[in-house]
Amino acid sequence: LLLLLSSSSSSAWAFSVAPRRSPVAISSGDGRLFPVVAKEPISQLFSFDPFKKSYPSHRNNLSYSTTWEKNKSSLQLSGSGSSESSTITTTPPTRIQEALAGLTVAFSLLSKAIACSAIVGVNPLVGLWSSVIMGITAPLIGSRAGVISGTAAVVIVPLSALTMTHGVEYMPLCIILSAILQGLFGVFNLAKTADLVSEEVLSGFLNGLGFILLFSQAKVFKAAKAAGALVPAVGMASLCFSIVQLLPLVTKAVPSSLVGLVVATGLGMMLKLPLATLESTAPAGTFSGGLSSLPSLIDFGQLRSMATSSSAVKLVMPAAISIMIIALVETLLAGKVVDDMTGNMDDADYDVPKRSVLAMSTGNLVSAFLGGFGGCGLIPQTVLNLKSGGGGPFSSISYALAMASFVLFFAPLVGKISEAALAGIMITVAYDTVAWSSSFKSIKAVMTKGGDDTRVQRLIDFFALGLSSYICYFGNLAVGIIGGVVAQRGLHSIFNRFSKD
Repeated sequence: LLLLLSSSSSSAWAFSVAPRRSPVAISSGDGRLFPVVAKEPISQLFSFDPFKKSYPSHRNNLSYSTTWEKNKSSLQLSGSGSSESSTITTTPPTRIQEALAGLTVAFSLLSKAIACSAIVGVNPLVGLWSSVIMGITAPLIGSRAGVISGTAAVVIVPLSALTMTHGVEYMPLCIILSAILQGLFGVFNLAKTADLVSEEVLSGFLNGLGFILLFSQAKVFKAAKAAGALVPAVGMASLCFSIVQLLPLVTKAVPSSLVGLVVATGLGMMLKLPLATLESTAPAGTFSGGLSSLPSLIDFGQLRSMATSSSAVKLVMPAAISIMIIALVETLLAGKVVDDMTGNMDDADYDVPKRSVLAMSTGNLVSAFLGGFGGCGLIPQTVLNLKSGGGGPFSSISYALAMASFVLFFAPLVGKISEAALAGIMITVAYDTVAWSSSFKSIKAVMTKGGDDTRVQRLIDFFALGLSSYICYFGNLAVGIIGGVVAQRGLHSIFNRFSKD
């Protein structure tokens, strides 16, 4: 099904140059961005049609011309006041590349979705279908292209505290209330508050999240040690990790993560290694497949009675508010991660955080009505998607279709995937999630000699990075973000006030 959908690689591409000064960004019609450095300001938006061989345009004494080849585009910029010009050639990812990237993301989310279901106390398929719904609704409504939405462990933490204490029957009401609050947040256009998050605080969040992901895989190796299979588990995870890191140096025709997963799992089966698989660690019948695996609507009569009960609403409201804050933070930060990795300056028309929030709210509502617990934007899977060749809405849709196919058609085959191979994938994602470059850059800035005022400001930024990293890892992700923003802005305000005096 994915190959059939991806076969239409000759689909139209509409490119536009955003109204800004250098750097200029060329964005494809489906939201993918290609940054460009232009010599002159571009004051107006213009579009051109890829079916035309040449499309000249003149705006404010600037001349733009484009030439097109199969799967390639070239844009030339020149100004009447300058003899300099720039030429940019872009090669957009094909549908097949995006489909394979979505498939890789789906594999990486399998065990996580099942684990989240177990934490909440519901059927393992609930987490899978929650990811499917989030993955489909996000691009359809206009979420940030490149962001992967699905089941999120950070959302499950406050939800599981509610369900473990009062029962899973309160889950739909909690998710619906959280979705409504998210929708109000988007309607009143409060999503731009994500701009308050500086590079240092974002790096701290990514550091904490990356190390949480890294050490979350320890349970796989502990279980393997208890079963006497620690060495094979470490070997297959290391093999998968090595393939993911080294294969792109040879070829990028296929996602290295998918190759690593297939090779590590297949080799383990050939050697008959005693490795745990998804099927062996899930309840019986989870990977039987068929139409019986489809989700069903919740009991709306029970939901109505709970929604009209003030005691029930008061009971779930704290968890709903916590889920709203965490989901908003991670979804908006996932968009910022895409901006950083693609070079987008976050002001193009297609990248409006409001639409991402509304898409997340809608996905959570639909998921709750079908008995799921929704989710949010996922930074690790977003990173994996981009590094695997994805970046447009089709990669998100293909990931959702792949997850649905796993449940309906290929469940027995998916159940054979070894947990050690998946651990290798997640270790790679954790490594790529940590903001190594920004962190070392901040450390280097502190050690660099300079004026006293400049040095104090750099120390404040470094402190914000360290504080947010510490709180996000040892405490709460949402508190880490808020604490980092408050500390950094507060200290800079105090310093600026006293430095003026």
